Amino acid sequence: MRGARALSFIDAAKGLAPQIRASMEEIERSRRLPLPLVEAMAQAGLFRLWIPRKLGGEEADPMTLVRVVEEISRVDGAAGWCMAIGGEYGAFGGYLPADAAREIYGSDPQVRTAGAFRPFGDAVTVDGGYRVNGRWPLGSGCQHSAWIVGGCRILDGDQPRLRPDGTPVTRILFFPAADCEILDTWHSIGLRGTGSHDYAVANVFVPAARSLSFREPPTEAGPLYAMPTIALFATVLAAVPLGIARHAIDIVRELARTKIASRSRRGLTEDTTMQANLGIAEAALRSARAFLYETLDEAWEAVS
Repeated sequence: MRGARALSFIDAAKGLAPQIRASMEEIERSRRLPLPLVEAMAQAGLFRLWIPRKLGGEEADPMTLVRVVEEISRVDGAAGWCMAIGGEYGAFGGYLPADAAREIYGSDPQVRTAGAFRPFGDAVTVDGGYRVNGRWPLGSGCQHSAWIVGGCRILDGDQPRLRPDGTPVTRILFFPAADCEILDTWHSIGLRGTGSHDYAVANVFVPAARSLSFREPPTEAGPLYAMPTIALFATVLAAVPLGIARHAIDIVRELARTKIASRSRRGLTEDTTMQANLGIAEAALRSARAFLYETLDEAWEAVS
């Protein structure tokens, strides 16, 4: 996705800035994103950018979602992080079997997904699927999501199923949010509003089709799903510190308009040391940002 369509989503992200700023105190206090803000992000179509087109998604190029996350993170890092998780997890629709993908991503135009990949759950094989128990940390956005994923070891009876190399077989399983218990564990200093609580399931049945492994080929043929998934996801998360860094530089520039340097008694806009340090910060941010987008462009050309 390039051109006007991509710009419309980036502009929508920029347009959320006043609502995000107005919610910042609540985000810090409640340690989660306010539901009206999440709904505004969803109504703008931002959580559907990586969902396959045949499920009603945009199947956008990676750069579009990364730009969206960067713009939101420039206002509030927690909001940007939740946008990153909810946006990139739409790509699961390109890995699930068709019926399960339609159930999760095709039935709700504003669907949100959260959860963790690490195999902290045990999924015992039963007729038609798995019986699952587990607890996972860092479920960013779990309180506003309809579906929550969890990485699991696959067990045959009480024994882990092994690959030919002797390592355990693992899969990512999808749970309706109602089947998960959210545990109030997220009491961080930074990114408080991500709501990255632990969550748990107990004796939950999951149909076999409602699971995936990145070791298996995607079910969708588009270039978005041909990229290495974990590496692709990491590029979206990289947009969060880019946005936060831009926010920090914006704050310094605003402060410099009125702040007086104690050593020179001159305004910071005229202080050479401050301006030199600001230039170093600007160069570091721009070079990191250029490297991210240049690399993504090259990868996108290759898979396309």
